Amino acid sequence: MILDTATAHMASDTSLDTRIERHARDVLGNDELFVVGISIRGQKGSRLIEIFVDGDQGVGVKDLARISRELAFILEAEDIVKGKYHLNVSTPGAERALLLERQYQRHVGKKLDLLVVDEDGHISVEGENLGVTDGVLRVRTLSNGSLEIPLERISKAQIILPW
Repeated sequence: MILDTATAHMASDTSLDTRIERHARDVLGNDELFVVGISIRGQKGSRLIEIFVDGDQGVGVKDLARISRELAFILEAEDIVKGKYHLNVSTPGAERALLLERQYQRHVGKKLDLLVVDEDGHISVEGENLGVTDGVLRVRTLSNGSLEIPLERISKAQIILPW
């Protein structure tokens, strides 16, 4: 692959995780699957690269295998990661925080544990996810009925597992 000077300069100015995320988004190729996050740990020569992918209807094992194969091919072909590394493509799992509006939409009806920033600091809210409209999450709580919380005020959100 031949890069012109402007492209080479841009590539050197872009962080590794940004470049990997851009390629991961290209591999996903449709609007149903999306990148939730990327984690790069370790040092040059012994890195662990984790790509977390979710989908509006969930993500299957075949999807993860395809994404992993295609992304690994691109990373190798373009020599994006210097030295040895291990690539892991998976779903975020229930224990990971909800980060994107699409994730809240996917988990409507599930019970959430939220940490919300208000005027006095942080408050904890627990309740059923009723969905998101225009960046505002609606939650049904046991004590307060229904609450509307702007997503930008949520500092942490996790699904409460039923067991």
